[in-house]
Amino acid sequence: MSTVGIDNTLRDKSRELVQRHYQELEDNARGKRKVVYLFTTGLIVELFRAFDFSVVYPEINAIHSSRQHRSVQLISDSELLGYAPNICSYVKCDLGLLAGPSKGQAKFGKIPPPDLIVVNQCGCSTYIKWGHALREKFHCPVKVIDIPFIHDDCPTGFDHEYVRRQIEDLIPVCEEISGVRFDPDRLKEILELTSDTIDLWMKMQELGKLKPSPFDAFFEGVSYMAPLTMWRGTVEARDFYKLADNIIRDRIKSNYTPYGRENFRLLFEGSPPWPSFSEFRGMFKAWSAVGVASTYLYVSVAPGDLEFSPEKPLDYLASLATQSYYNWNLQKRWNHIETLIKDYEVDAIIIHSVRSCRPSSVGQLDMRNYFARDKGIPSLFLDSDVADPRFFSSAQVLNRIDTFFEALSQRKKINERIL
Repeated sequence: MSTVGIDNTLRDKSRELVQRHYQELEDNARGKRKVVYLFTTGLIVELFRAFDFSVVYPEINAIHSSRQHRSVQLISDSELLGYAPNICSYVKCDLGLLAGPSKGQAKFGKIPPPDLIVVNQCGCSTYIKWGHALREKFHCPVKVIDIPFIHDDCPTGFDHEYVRRQIEDLIPVCEEISGVRFDPDRLKEILELTSDTIDLWMKMQELGKLKPSPFDAFFEGVSYMAPLTMWRGTVEARDFYKLADNIIRDRIKSNYTPYGRENFRLLFEGSPPWPSFSEFRGMFKAWSAVGVASTYLYVSVAPGDLEFSPEKPLDYLASLATQSYYNWNLQKRWNHIETLIKDYEVDAIIIHSVRSCRPSSVGQLDMRNYFARDKGIPSLFLDSDVADPRFFSSAQVLNRIDTFFEALSQRKKINERIL
């Protein structure tokens, strides 16, 4: 297996698009375009692109602040404003940036204030309070898209209609704030780009089934998903995944795998510990353990019935809104993980539980027990946080990972002898 001859074109292109996004926001801080704040689960960004809004993603601001090691200061700033230590660290990181001494000025650019906040409430009730906290700071309208939790295998017809009508009600609000008349044809063009982008994204993940996997679906995949959220509905996003498809298929021809060899095939459940991301990755790289599948890649859009019809653009938007992994019931999540284990020939599950995020971490201990005890799949449970590095103990995490892979190595040797 080889790592030779593989460049960083894809990583660099993703980084370039992120930088362009923040540069456009900084340019817009002077008030050139109206600004909407959106959340990433239940995302319906296409509607706002049709009205030429500039889009801010509060969670993504928190992620990039964490990657640049500013989260501790921002979290402290928000706690000085009165926010409790045990609430979502994304919330505190974002509010520390926007309402604290930083006044929206981050290393990656100046974040403009919102003209509209849309709480696409999907799997996380904290979004509503987050939106209200932002409204208190910026005194702008807040609209809530209430997305029903998926209790069975898929949204019901009533769920779909309920979400679609809420999206319809947003159209006159957007017209009034943006000063742009709604153009159905413009929305259809944007949604067609989204449909193409999502198809490419899903096909890219399928390549993790290959042996060896040509990319790490967790440590690379979370970087490659940035255009899927920040640029969805644009030519730039679609072209990025076309480029990704070409590059990864070239990797396949050279028998490439991310760490030179593939000793273990892993499925990752949960969000990354962003402040310690590089260090965390190195702990798995040392064991040549490759993430061939990751549930985190389904945050913005999950597998489901997402066929685009130009005649029904608002129906497609409603389907996009309801298709988020964090909106699934636990049994649906477990069934999907079981399918991934089989299809991707996974050796083990790595569960990263987030202390400050109840919606993403609820049921994960039960999940670990279910797969380890009932299904015989080795499962490692790790506990830290997405934005607060004070919950990440390097020595403790490394010890648990090394111990786990030592045991997993012995297990594989025994199985090879039996075979």
